[in-house]
Amino acid sequence: MVANENWENVRILGRTPVTDTGLDLIWSGSGVEFIFRGLELGIKITGGDSIYQPWISLIMDGAWIMHMPVQEGTNKVIMLKGLDPSTSHNIRIIKETQAMPDDPDSFVVLNSLLYDGEISKTSDYKYRIEFVGDSITSGEGLIGAHDAMDWISPYFSTINHYGVKTAHNLDAEYRLISQSGWGVSCGWDNNIYSTLPLVYESDRCQRGVSDHDFNTWKADAVVINLGTNDEGAFRSPEYIDPETSAVYKKTLNDDGNYRDSDIDVIKKSVISFLKTLRKDNPDAQLVWVYGMIGYGLGQYLEEAVNEYIDETGDTKASYLALPDTEGEGFGSRQHPGAISHAKSAEIISAYLKEKI
Repeated sequence: MVANENWENVRILGRTPVTDTGLDLIWSGSGVEFIFRGLELGIKITGGDSIYQPWISLIMDGAWIMHMPVQEGTNKVIMLKGLDPSTSHNIRIIKETQAMPDDPDSFVVLNSLLYDGEISKTSDYKYRIEFVGDSITSGEGLIGAHDAMDWISPYFSTINHYGVKTAHNLDAEYRLISQSGWGVSCGWDNNIYSTLPLVYESDRCQRGVSDHDFNTWKADAVVINLGTNDEGAFRSPEYIDPETSAVYKKTLNDDGNYRDSDIDVIKKSVISFLKTLRKDNPDAQLVWVYGMIGYGLGQYLEEAVNEYIDETGDTKASYLALPDTEGEGFGSRQHPGAISHAKSAEIISAYLKEKI
């Protein structure tokens, strides 16, 4: 079998660092795509973890045919055998789990492709779309029983994902930059260090690191799906900073409404992040979406986007409400399932089609 270690004729998906040992699969949906014609196809892959085991999937001609955990150490995995060598297939091998910054031992390196046959590159996509978000964008809940509640890696997936479906609808290459439980001003637990702005400019989801070169992949649109965890923080315990002992808590007034000062913090965080996104993506449409797990902060997020537009004159920024998840629309862990993701994908696709 041939070992393709230099990724010739392979489309590298996601914000994926290339190293001497292979492709570091960091973010959800990162991996490779190519056309394969031959008898046999496999991979050499290295992984490890302490808590959160990484998972990968194989998609062949648009059909999901394999979902598997990455074992510790370096292993050879034969994925397909006995194929008709006269037939070409579109192959995608992708990481299904999000970056795990709180488990430093969790990693995946795709060392090489192994195959008996030929590999060629896929046609270029018409657009490039980046999706920035929380657990919804990490695909939490897209796998698993309706009443499953364990927070485990197998329940994450990019299959039937709103961003992936949107990209497919628009002939776009996608990237997913996301963290479960994180927000724009704080995480679900009021942790001020659990925010996407802290890692957005990082290749490897490292807080406060700005090492990504945005010129290597210029997005036509950036879709931001944040605010759900900022809203959840109003109903969560306070966070005490272990370094400074400062206390952080989003608070509800006695009448159940959000405290004004906390709304101000959220709106300022939205405006600040939009400025960062515009700096890094000067030509992209910036679309802030919200609503797949409730509309609590919708009014204030929309106000923040409009305030950003008024302040900067940015004509390529906007807000888009998405349908709430109900009934059969839920997947596992009380998160949006395939039905909900499909509804949102249709709305975003139609909206972006007019914008880009």
